[in-house]
Amino acid sequence: MYSTNSHGAVACELQSASSIGAQILQEGGSAADAIIATTLAVGTVASYHCGIGGGGFAIVRQSDGVYRSLDFRPAAPAALTSVMFIEKPEATSVGGLSVAVPGELRGFQELHRRYGKLPWKRLFQPSIQLARDGFPFTEDLLQASMPFTIRNKTTPIPKDASSDRDLNQSWILKHPILREMYAKDGVFLPIDATLTRPKLARTLELIAEEGADVFYEGQLAKDLVDAVVADGGVMTLDDIKNYKIRETKPLSVNYKGKFKITSPSAPASGGVFLLALNTLSNHSNIRGPGSVVDSHMLIESLKFAYAHRTLLGDPSFILGLDAAQDEFVKPEVGRGIYSKILENSTHPSEMYNTNGFVAPRLAANIKSDHGTSNVVVADSDGLVISITTTITLWWGSRIVVPSSDIVLNNSIEDFSVEGQSNHFGYLPTPANYVRGSKRPLSSSSPFIIEDLEGRFRYAGGAAGGSRIISCNVQQARNFMDYGLTPLQALAHHRLHDQIAPNETHLEVGLVDEDVATELERMGHKIRWLPKAESVGCAISYDPDTGTYQAEGEPRLVGSGGRVV
Repeated sequence: MYSTNSHGAVACELQSASSIGAQILQEGGSAADAIIATTLAVGTVASYHCGIGGGGFAIVRQSDGVYRSLDFRPAAPAALTSVMFIEKPEATSVGGLSVAVPGELRGFQELHRRYGKLPWKRLFQPSIQLARDGFPFTEDLLQASMPFTIRNKTTPIPKDASSDRDLNQSWILKHPILREMYAKDGVFLPIDATLTRPKLARTLELIAEEGADVFYEGQLAKDLVDAVVADGGVMTLDDIKNYKIRETKPLSVNYKGKFKITSPSAPASGGVFLLALNTLSNHSNIRGPGSVVDSHMLIESLKFAYAHRTLLGDPSFILGLDAAQDEFVKPEVGRGIYSKILENSTHPSEMYNTNGFVAPRLAANIKSDHGTSNVVVADSDGLVISITTTITLWWGSRIVVPSSDIVLNNSIEDFSVEGQSNHFGYLPTPANYVRGSKRPLSSSSPFIIEDLEGRFRYAGGAAGGSRIISCNVQQARNFMDYGLTPLQALAHHRLHDQIAPNETHLEVGLVDEDVATELERMGHKIRWLPKAESVGCAISYDPDTGTYQAEGEPRLVGSGGRVV
């Protein structure tokens, strides 16, 4: 969408939620107001992957050009220990032990305190109305959530007569709360049916009236803890009451002397995202999007960057982590990694290492759960915010608080458990082992790009588990190297490679088979996917014309941005 109007722009996975944020901007609200209202709406409609039962990260570019990075990532309960998960691989992803203390509302509270213009209560009204009056059961809701509730969580709904029988096996039909929203008489509702969430409407009304504190110290907190403990968790009221957001150090790299890209540091993966771009900044022999040369360099840069992710975790528990991330963005480090990339072949997996670390050869399997959403907003004052928020996997822990209809995260899944890879195929690393009060490492890497005159140019982010980083690298590069618009940058084919497993993912129909054949000749082990398993969104701005463009994920039916 294009406009030269002055209010700003909003982009996310739901066009309807972007419209809510746009309305807030039109009323004189700030980017912070709009992003809170938009994210609340996404969490209300698409509660299978985000909401006030989760949390995330925000990268903020203030109107004065100063950057701030907020960590409102869920934190492990104080009593949680790694021993609780030994030989219990499912315990990190389903049930009470998988739930971390939600940080979403503390993040919203801080954004509103610093940058809000409209009353806090106003930002909740659209979502209260959606929850009370209802919203449509859309094709995106069905396609995004239902395939991962059936059988092995990775098999899409077949388009044949057997699909109804498969749907009837879904755990949602047996869930005491979700079945009331998504089904009637034991059968899933049809597309375009109206879904309502009256308990969530009352919950949002309470928070709108009394502020975020009521979530962390009132009856909502008690009911949340009771639900977690009843399902085997160890969370306490003190865990919730003591939760605080953190301000982390924003990281930036200079890209080819033309742009500066900024993203949050650990426990986000902004450093990994920026390390890949730091490496690619040295690639001057640009052949064009989708070319063999550029694709090979991209894959190799991603492999080295993902290897460095093994160093990351919660900086409060890892001495010297900030200094290590500072190394990621030094130009000489990018040049050093680029010099290791072979022009016509790839390295053995053990060669992608960092400071002597060699990735262990363990079996790994990437599974297709997102449980995450990204929202981007820019306003006419120059305030730009990109948020990645998550409950980790589809439907998080599968615990829904009965009294409030809050879907609780399973962010403990993002920790490492010794001897087993997690749901996203990440191998276990000591820096990210489970500990009480610790925050798990995330692939989240929302980002903002400005030119070297300090003018905002592009902001984006993605959902998609481990594929978040590769998606963000590609959309940022598509803008900076190829001059693509947000729609073009997001619609262009995506590839993915995270070293383990040893395979490069390509999209069927979007990648030239001759290019794939040449990449295979170089040593890349190609695995074809029907479509990229990441969901991006972006805003761009041309300071010379005052033109915004805002786009959601082209691979979704109802995604979109709004410019006002």
